Amino acid sequence: MPGPFEEFVQAAELAVFERKSLSLDAAAAAGLPGRFESFRMGGLRVSMATANQYGFLNTVEGLNEQSVEVLPDVLRRFPDPHQATVVATSPSQSLIDRLLGNGYELAPVRPIAYLRPSTTIQPDGTGADEWQIHEVSTTRDAKLFTNLLDAGYTATSDVRALIRAEHALPVLRRFIAFRNGQPLAAAAMSLHPTGAVLGGASTLPAARGTGAQSALLRHRLRLARTLGAPLSAATAAPGSPSVRNLAKLGFTIVERTAWRVDRGN
Repeated sequence: MPGPFEEFVQAAELAVFERKSLSLDAAAAAGLPGRFESFRMGGLRVSMATANQYGFLNTVEGLNEQSVEVLPDVLRRFPDPHQATVVATSPSQSLIDRLLGNGYELAPVRPIAYLRPSTTIQPDGTGADEWQIHEVSTTRDAKLFTNLLDAGYTATSDVRALIRAEHALPVLRRFIAFRNGQPLAAAAMSLHPTGAVLGGASTLPAARGTGAQSALLRHRLRLARTLGAPLSAATAAPGSPSVRNLAKLGFTIVERTAWRVDRGN
């Protein structure tokens, strides 16, 4: 029987998968290149994008000693199995040995973070009171939010199109951080049965390191608690400022193990 830690991690992963599925559906509806798909199979949660420029979206999560049996069948559904990243939360040594013996190689960890409603949000000393957080509610707000995303992300036009498609979804709640009347950062939140997902964080280059994202995080956490979310979840790149911000606020950071099929196989 899974313990509290495993239950919280699973709840966070399920919420994030629901958000990913919405993003992939939005990309397909926007007519972006390739096929976008999410599905479950034998305990695995699969996100797929067939166009090469979106290969980073190809993920197989939920790997354990039972679901590994269907992993070969899942990977055969990818146009290029080498693009898929396979993720396990707490793999046993026998599972690790099995994957390495079957031609998989370790990939960078895939952190996921969660915060229970009962957890005290830690002070971060970034001067959050300097920021005014405004929720997007008009067409003008939505355009400003999108402009902040474009300006804050240093991404290719294909990735920017993907980000815009996801953040145009009506189910997302979007927020803009102002300081001294200037809009400087943006972030979004979505609600799912197992938790709230915090994502879409973007800050103008000149305002980075000034506490904008900490203020946005705190605002969304308060809202998630008010709305009764079972927990709040987020993902971020390993070692990134986003991971550090989450840890400072009291999130539990779980560095999930990841593999990819060795190109030599």
